[in-house]
Amino acid sequence: MNKIKSDNDRSRIRINNRSIAFVAASVMLGLGLLASSPARAVDSVGSVTQISGSAQIERGDATLPVQQGTPVLVQDKVMTQAGAAVTLGFVDGSSIGLSGSTSIAIRDRGTVNGQTIASRVTLISGDIHTVVPDKPGQPPAEVNTDNSKATGASPNQ
Repeated sequence: MNKIKSDNDRSRIRINNRSIAFVAASVMLGLGLLASSPARAVDSVGSVTQISGSAQIERGDATLPVQQGTPVLVQDKVMTQAGAAVTLGFVDGSSIGLSGSTSIAIRDRGTVNGQTIASRVTLISGDIHTVVPDKPGQPPAEVNTDNSKATGASPNQ
């Protein structure tokens, strides 16, 4: 049997449906803002510790100016202009210094003592200087170029 609903019942149904839609939209918007956050701590593998001159980070479709403290994420491409210099620091004490007209890409991450660090970097063009402290149990650092690959490992391994 079909039951005829009063206008009051229909109004409650519309309000409930609108409330559900509003809550769902709010949750989706919140998740979208969280996902598009440029520097989620979970994705950060390091940060810019020094900069002189001008440099940019390509992150997805965005190009961001580099400043001291800017987080570096996996899949970021860091590029310096002529005459610039940038140092990227990582929680394990390692660092990568980029000279002018240099471009690198952070390709992968690893975990050292529960902290996320860059574990594979590709040198696209230019010059870099890396400092990787010798720590037992630490995975080897890896830097790739178009024509060579350098992997460092502790002599204790």
